[in-house]
Amino acid sequence: MSRSNSNIASTILPAVEVTGNHVRPADKLFLFAIVSLMFMSLVVVYSASAFWAELKFQNPAYLLQSHLFKVAIGMVLIFVVAKFDYHRYQKYAMPLLVISVFLLLVAIGQRVVIKGASRWIHLGIFSFEPSEVARMAILFFTAAFLAENAEKLGDYRNLMTPIVATAVVTGLIVLQPNFSTALMILAVVGVMFLAGGVRKTHFAALLGAAIAIGAVVLMFESYRVHRVETWLNHGSGNYQVRQSVIGFGNGGLFGVGPGNSKQRNLFLPESYGDFIYSIIGEEYGLWGATLILLIFLFIAFRGTAIAKRAPDRFGYLLATGITSGICFYAFVNAGVATGLFPTTGLPMPFVSYGGTAMIINSIAVGILLNVSKQVPELPEVRAVPSASAPSRKRKVRSDEPVVGRIYS
Repeated sequence: MSRSNSNIASTILPAVEVTGNHVRPADKLFLFAIVSLMFMSLVVVYSASAFWAELKFQNPAYLLQSHLFKVAIGMVLIFVVAKFDYHRYQKYAMPLLVISVFLLLVAIGQRVVIKGASRWIHLGIFSFEPSEVARMAILFFTAAFLAENAEKLGDYRNLMTPIVATAVVTGLIVLQPNFSTALMILAVVGVMFLAGGVRKTHFAALLGAAIAIGAVVLMFESYRVHRVETWLNHGSGNYQVRQSVIGFGNGGLFGVGPGNSKQRNLFLPESYGDFIYSIIGEEYGLWGATLILLIFLFIAFRGTAIAKRAPDRFGYLLATGITSGICFYAFVNAGVATGLFPTTGLPMPFVSYGGTAMIINSIAVGILLNVSKQVPELPEVRAVPSASAPSRKRKVRSDEPVVGRIYS
């Protein structure tokens, strides 16, 4: 604000004296929604995997035990990471990005192919997907860059650094191949660009280029083309989608009840992973499936509120990226299960069986909770009388957004 504008404002608005400045606790409602999903996942994963686990391991609770361990680690990580100041991630954004690129190269170089892709790094007793690490790394890097270069974003040339970084990460993920995860990363980075103040004309040009390049990459693999073709034909010829839709049909309005799914009995592949939403729809009906989506809508609402009230630009962008990533994955997963989107391999966050995604998403939630803890709480604001304004006092709600905030 210029000096002249400041003088004008001082004659119109009374001076403000803050009588108490506290740091609010972490967003309990957001945390409750996440923990609820994690507890729900224990019931759903057990139901979806019991039949297959008994056939393969002679133990219907085999996958549940593994999933329970990952959920426990995830919960611990949420509370531990929430205690660390999120500003430190801005400092280490570049090293983390370099490490994630190295891990992606290692995964491709290992050439350990599972389900037609080299997506995992195997370290003896456990394995993990470096694409999940890269997803968080590019989020940190983009948030840090946009926060540090806020005044330079009007020139498209200053956007080349995050564009190149995103292109390298997504290009390596496509080579695994993991086209759907690459698309999700591009979508999250795009939202962060818009939130960060990138010109809409520049964003439109980037979007057009991304769509054109994506279309070309899509044509390189016949299975991708087949997925799009079957989707355009309303799922005809796609066995997984047909069985998933049958599951929703079996469930009807109220569902067949927990543990009574028929589609889990080897009719629906990956019923405990990518298509777990279909099992929810079958066992708990339309009401249960709707409840899951409402929880994710609530997470989107609370996450957006945290972002808007973040104490600085980096926190704002970080919260925006984390919230977008969680919700994009959830709604795309649900869309695939119901036939609204082409088949992908994206899990439903905090619900599907899987280790790396659970751990990375838990870390992301911990970071978001730390952002919510650092939003200043102003319980009372007293107007200091001046010559042109009378004295008055009012209460300010703890959740009241900051109007006209300008990040520096």
